[in-house]
Amino acid sequence: MTEKKINFPGEIILEITNACNLRCRYCHFHSLQAVRRRKIGYLPRNIWEKVLRELEEQKDAVTLMTHGAGEPLLHPDLLEILQRARRIPNLKLGFMCNGMLLNDEWSRRLVELQVDFIAFSIDGTDPVTHDFFRHKANLSRIEQNVFSLIREKERQGSALPQLSFNMVSYPEIEHQVPGYVNKWLPYACGVNVSRFRPVGSRRLWNGAEPLEFRPCPLLYRQMVIGADGRVGLCCEDINLEVQAGSIPGDSIKTIWNHSPVLGKYRRHHENGDVKGLALCRDCHIWAGNIPITDQEVIIEGVRARLTTTHAYQAYQKIF
Repeated sequence: MTEKKINFPGEIILEITNACNLRCRYCHFHSLQAVRRRKIGYLPRNIWEKVLRELEEQKDAVTLMTHGAGEPLLHPDLLEILQRARRIPNLKLGFMCNGMLLNDEWSRRLVELQVDFIAFSIDGTDPVTHDFFRHKANLSRIEQNVFSLIREKERQGSALPQLSFNMVSYPEIEHQVPGYVNKWLPYACGVNVSRFRPVGSRRLWNGAEPLEFRPCPLLYRQMVIGADGRVGLCCEDINLEVQAGSIPGDSIKTIWNHSPVLGKYRRHHENGDVKGLALCRDCHIWAGNIPITDQEVIIEGVRARLTTTHAYQAYQKIF
């Protein structure tokens, strides 16, 4: 099977910082169990300005996500980055955050800027278990901040930013999933319940492969630019171990089309031979979006498409 080549990534993760205000117990980068192989830092102006200049020249639609291994609201230039990015045509803009730093001023600004989406990482509905797994977090404060953003959207009469919520289904809190979906789906475009993976694991099953291998779609869709400008293999390359290039030394388009590393990995995937590839040889993320079941459900009067894969359960609201 051969994936269609495109000359520019449809999705760019611009890690504006890998610093975080939390110490989640199973974080693949910040937990005590994680093996961190790169320094904590903030994306310099010369790099994010170069990325935005190249995006200004790009005519095809691109999704830009200003998050990574850290909390984007910590970056002192985030507002300016969003303001500059918002002026770029054909750019879908947003980020993932933990909600702790989302004050009223940020809510007002994000709605005024018409940021397209914000994804919140919130694990469950019980403050005790949430604050245990997401060390240094405060669920009560996070929920207040999120509802403040929801009220600000209503005050400004805005559908944007669209909100989504992601919960990691730790065994200890699996029973909270129905309440979590009921709580957030009315305010969201979607709610995801992600499979728990131990720190460092990219596996979604044990034993025999339940699916026939396919080339990983991330190699043909997504570029990850780290906080120091290095370009990693994909979002699973948390330590940028497989470096495909660097910004500002090269352009996004040059790296995407001519990186020897990306070329090698794509060829091996297309040949179904990933056993010798760092990261890929023990990774199942290529199968993460392949549906196992797909059905329409009604939850608290809200119609949604419930898709189950080996990686998650996704409740996508039907508008």
